[in-house]
Amino acid sequence: MLMAACSDGSTESTDAPAADIVLRVVAGGEVAADWTMASLEAAVAFAELTVDGDKQSGPLLLDVLEASDIGEWDSAEVFGMGEGRVFEVTLEIVSADVDRGWILDVTKQGGLKLAAADLPREQWVRDVGEIRIP
Repeated sequence: MLMAACSDGSTESTDAPAADIVLRVVAGGEVAADWTMASLEAAVAFAELTVDGDKQSGPLLLDVLEASDIGEWDSAEVFGMGEGRVFEVTLEIVSADVDRGWILDVTKQGGLKLAAADLPREQWVRDVGEIRIP
């Protein structure tokens, strides 16, 4: 399910991340991990996948969650920008749908884009900044 949302980059119980943070993972209202691009590269193997005919390169979503000490989870919200980067979006995902084909592609601009073969291109989340797990 894709939903429009507004976010200032912080959760209700956390401060905004530092400027070099490209991804924040929040579990139960607490920051589980703040990732810079360098810390992601050091902690998580990057993969290359072809999704919808395009090469995607970056960490797999499941590997990032594992490196963030997220164990079992049922659902999550991925916050970023929608198609065309003109509106913020929240993509609700359930763990049963996520497999090793879900990737956080490193974009030419140095941000992260969530892409997956199972996810229609119009639901890909660009400029992912936060993943929240209730």
